[in-house]
Amino acid sequence: MALEILSTTSDLNEYGGAQKVLLDLHNGIKAKYNCKILGFTKFEELHPKYGIQQAEYVKFANPFYLNNKILLVHARNVMALIMVIKRVFFLNTRIIYIAHNVYSTHKNFSFFPRDIVSISKKVTDNLLTYFNLKNRNITLIYNGIRDEGEVNPVESFKTGQKIKILYSARVIDVKRQLLIVDHLKGKLHPDIEILFAGKGPDYNQLVEKCANTTNFKALGFVEHVNELVKQVDFLMLFSIQEGLPISLLEGIMHGKPLLVNDVGGNLEIGVPGFNTIELTEDWNSLADTINSIVNLSVEDYGQMSKNSRKHYEAMFTYEVMINNYTRLIGSL
Repeated sequence: MALEILSTTSDLNEYGGAQKVLLDLHNGIKAKYNCKILGFTKFEELHPKYGIQQAEYVKFANPFYLNNKILLVHARNVMALIMVIKRVFFLNTRIIYIAHNVYSTHKNFSFFPRDIVSISKKVTDNLLTYFNLKNRNITLIYNGIRDEGEVNPVESFKTGQKIKILYSARVIDVKRQLLIVDHLKGKLHPDIEILFAGKGPDYNQLVEKCANTTNFKALGFVEHVNELVKQVDFLMLFSIQEGLPISLLEGIMHGKPLLVNDVGGNLEIGVPGFNTIELTEDWNSLADTINSIVNLSVEDYGQMSKNSRKHYEAMFTYEVMINNYTRLIGSL
């Protein structure tokens, strides 16, 4: 009988990074294994952009359906539920938890299986130090994305009237879009424009804050984000918490330098002095750091662009991610 693998997470009705990784991984291994996506919402409520086929989706209803299967769990809250179900019903289920984030809360209410995948070195350190999981099998596997970029990306730096910075993330407090506008309004060089792509609970407030400003635009959900990435000069994130942001991977795939703080795997995707300008947590100096890109030469920008593309090709390709997961599953 073919090995059955279930991939599960929360919030499949919303469009997010961990969910995208789940789908990419599912689609990458299903040629070799019998794979399904296990969810907690009706099929009709799944976000259409995931493109999940009804034949591949199972809504959780019967705990015994999990028996004798391998479960890839992409969310901490789901992980706790699955561990309880496994113990209560004495299920023979092999679980791999994919840790997507660095956490500092709910330590005593988090449950982990023996096998864990960490998607960045910072996540690994969080598992070992905060959760004290030194007795687990932790494997570092970087997220990888399909290559939709060019080997030699087209550069647009300083060819237009504005230097465009894309901030692509769900509009929510942990991503700090509202605070960024509040702290930087009136302080940025007139040639700099920050484009916020994404929606979320704080989106309407963001639209209000960006109105009648020259440095900020709230774009909402962008259907073809890769096309937008090609048109900008930098990718930026200044979050409180991250794992290994897909938006930054999309940026370096297209040869875009980064503006990021040292959170999660940001500085594993973006290497300061190589393809990245690091943003410190000092709000007072944030505007000065961002404004410094106006003085960046076209030649230096071009080298950073080439470095971003090289870094993607070396560490974050889709094929490498799938091969690493296939190897791990085969070792169980």
